[in-house]
Amino acid sequence: MGRKDKTAYARTAFIKMSDDINVFHLADKLLLRQPLIVNFESYDLVESNRVIVFLSGVMYALDGEVEVLRERIFAFATKPDMKDKTLRAFIAKYKE
Repeated sequence: MGRKDKTAYARTAFIKMSDDINVFHLADKLLLRQPLIVNFESYDLVESNRVIVFLSGVMYALDGEVEVLRERIFAFATKPDMKDKTLRAFIAKYKE
């Protein structure tokens, strides 16, 4: 089963941001077209904003999208992945 056979939701990485996580590793996942749901709830606010701006720039370069699910939880994905019904259903369920 290849990458194209999996739904966007099945390929999504769920990340709880912490000091151990390398932002460049997250960018690499996005460059490989892997959707990310990133939770910044327990992460420093200033650092969260820096990471969000950086990952948003990566998504801009990929012609992707960023969607806020909750105050400090974000989805980063390409436009085709954001349109995938499995990821859309997850976002709709958890979006405030």
